[in-house]
Amino acid sequence: MLVDEATYLHGKRVEDNPTTDSAAFAWVGLYESTVNELHRYQARFNFNDLAVEDALSGKQRPKLDIYKEHTLVVLKTVAYDTTTERIIVGDLTLFIEPRVILTVRHGEALPLRSIRADLENHPERMEGGPTAVLHEIIDRLVDQYVDVVSKLAEDVEQIEDDVFDDEKPAPASRMYFVKRELIEFRRAVHPLVQPLDKLAAGSVPYINPESAYLFSDVRDHLLKVIDEVDALDALMDAALYANLALIQVQQNADMRKISAWVGIGAVPTMIAGIYGMNFDNMPELQWKYGYFIVVGFLGVVSLVLFRLFRRNRWL
Repeated sequence: MLVDEATYLHGKRVEDNPTTDSAAFAWVGLYESTVNELHRYQARFNFNDLAVEDALSGKQRPKLDIYKEHTLVVLKTVAYDTTTERIIVGDLTLFIEPRVILTVRHGEALPLRSIRADLENHPERMEGGPTAVLHEIIDRLVDQYVDVVSKLAEDVEQIEDDVFDDEKPAPASRMYFVKRELIEFRRAVHPLVQPLDKLAAGSVPYINPESAYLFSDVRDHLLKVIDEVDALDALMDAALYANLALIQVQQNADMRKISAWVGIGAVPTMIAGIYGMNFDNMPELQWKYGYFIVVGFLGVVSLVLFRLFRRNRWL
């Protein structure tokens, strides 16, 4: 659906469409656009068929494609849901022409209404046209990446505490869950470096080359986010290996306890097995105190074995 469509002249929103003024440009914002709706704008602005197909799919990786008619930028929006502790990934596609920028958003991760309002409150920035809008969107997107990675860092720190604080294995499901979120986040963030490299080089058609330094600054922030994600991923791998080691240690400890109790129980089992044999001529059968001697012997042997296993920390 159409969220907003406006024409801006010298950075200010105008009601009329001054098509003859080269300083004017249009910003069209679409959300979860349908095929028919996007095809109408394709006929209006002469968008490339392949670019329209990418915008409709909503499942593209971040990229920058240059067509004869326009430039296409695909971004991944990411937000962190504190309720479910999961990241929410969406898509944002931008069609950029000299006097037109059209955005197609899928998902709730990065609403553009606040970005448009902030730019409208600063006409000197909006005067930069589609390039200024593109920069503001990517800058806000990377800022959102910073917020998400800080939340993921808290999750990783919590898992580290669970693994190392009490020396007990952490729940494997929780560790897998956070690891999967890190992988999903990396898939959304890493491919954006290449488009920003092109924008920072100032050689992208329909993008003002004088704004290259702005995109270079955003790229630096993105690289910091990537470094942080890589570090978190390495910490998660270390935590997984440590947790696996703790599980093995716990299993070994359990096996030692089981073996110790089996060893203690083997002595009375053996004596009971001997006396359970159906023989008539057994010398101890006629002893008056034989039962008490055997029971006392079993108790002493079991106690000695128990103390021995306890001293060796098997029990």
